[in-house]
Amino acid sequence: MKKYYSLLLFICAFNLNAQTTINYPQRVANYNAFFDDGGGKYDNATDQLGMWANFNAKQSVAWRNFTTDGTTSGTTTTMQVGDSFTITVSATQASYGVIGLALLSNPTATTSWEDRINNYAVQVNLNGNSGANDPWEVVSNGGAVNASSINGSTTYNDFKFKFILNSPTTMSVDINDGAEIFNVTLNNQNITGYSVYLADDWNGSNNADIFWKPTTQYTYAQTLGTNNFTFNEVKLFPNPISNTFTVNKKIKKLDIYSITGKLIKSFDGGLVEGTIFNIENFSKGVYIAQLENEFGAISSTKIIKL
Repeated sequence: MKKYYSLLLFICAFNLNAQTTINYPQRVANYNAFFDDGGGKYDNATDQLGMWANFNAKQSVAWRNFTTDGTTSGTTTTMQVGDSFTITVSATQASYGVIGLALLSNPTATTSWEDRINNYAVQVNLNGNSGANDPWEVVSNGGAVNASSINGSTTYNDFKFKFILNSPTTMSVDINDGAEIFNVTLNNQNITGYSVYLADDWNGSNNADIFWKPTTQYTYAQTLGTNNFTFNEVKLFPNPISNTFTVNKKIKKLDIYSITGKLIKSFDGGLVEGTIFNIENFSKGVYIAQLENEFGAISSTKIIKL
């Protein structure tokens, strides 16, 4: 029981301390670039980005970088394994146009409708298809389309999307808190931000603006500012790990857990500076390394197996 209780505390401590969640205010001032061709954007109520594109061929796009504080002045970041991004749109069915968002990898241009998916990693689109009213779809590697069973609505509904980077090349796309989840291969790596877009917002009976809503959040799997594990000058490197890693100081013990708290492997005894730890048989993903130094002090860090 004591061992189980200690592990539970360890898992709770990791969940509280080893993640950073940043709220992304949905206001015009928080976006980096825009393209409007007969459409537009505006601040709606508190913390909502409204978009309109009333009538045939009208379009609107907004681009945003991922940053450490969710604003345009924050330090830009690139999505790492274990990170997640959540965003919600309130909309009706785009009967004749399209509503969508795309995660992007260093877009080379942000000046046209086509650039909304410039260097895209994954897209989520609701296509009116000239009145056919297709369901939400996830577009990934090579233009592969995964059609959901979630349709738009003739009245306003919230549609929530959560993107979780599972490996440098794969991602889970969760629609409406698990109503449907797609595991896809990315079209591009090194995701640096996103775009939101709208074309022709006629919904079959009237023009219907869309609203990107709170709470939009980016969660870093590892505490911001922590690249390598440091504890009493003990460092674990490299991280991410291909097959092996080492530490720069003598330690007493090293345990590796899954992110659910299951002990995967233990290293114990003779763990001197420069000891090589081999995890080549591990599956790709995120793990927790718990280290105990020679004085009995314990700390933990996230490690990533490539």
